[in-house]
Amino acid sequence: MDRNRAAGSEGFSLVEVLIVIAITTVGFLALINLQIGTLRGLGTSRSMMQAVNLSEHFIETLKSEGLPWTGDASLMMSQPTVFPHLRLAGNPTAGGGSGWVRAYQSNNSDRRVGPLGTDETWDAGVAMEISPDRERRFCVHYRLTWVVPNYLIRADVRTLWMRDEANVALYQDCPIGMETDLANVASVTIPGTIMRNVFAQ
Repeated sequence: MDRNRAAGSEGFSLVEVLIVIAITTVGFLALINLQIGTLRGLGTSRSMMQAVNLSEHFIETLKSEGLPWTGDASLMMSQPTVFPHLRLAGNPTAGGGSGWVRAYQSNNSDRRVGPLGTDETWDAGVAMEISPDRERRFCVHYRLTWVVPNYLIRADVRTLWMRDEANVALYQDCPIGMETDLANVASVTIPGTIMRNVFAQ
């Protein structure tokens, strides 16, 4: 047997093995990073979907609340138990309205709500099946604006949630203006309209 040939087929050198280990490690770390990014993306998509659903749900609550609205705006302002949200539209002047308001009032320091909100009047049925305390991580703000005085109100509903990296304690009380902290807070805003019930005069 040839001695040169036998010496060349002994295997890999230590340097070659270390290079392969380094390249493999970098590859695995890149895959782990990709997986983490994918999981965060899925979490963000889930939060956004739930926020859109919660915003639309609150708009439907406002529409349901508007069914007994058959007169001018003084009817809403004189009956706060019947119109707990719509009464905040204020005097019926075009472009006038409530400004941004917290949707779900609470005496707790943590005012966040779950994906279905906490409206005991309109959500009593679903609250028996799904606890309103489940996944409490959303803040809901809304603004009412008169489009046609005494007939049509525009409702803008903004649902906000804290990003994964955010300090949750900063926004547990859902302050108005928290949407400006884009590094910590994500949000969706959905518009809707509430029309006076002209069919039940």
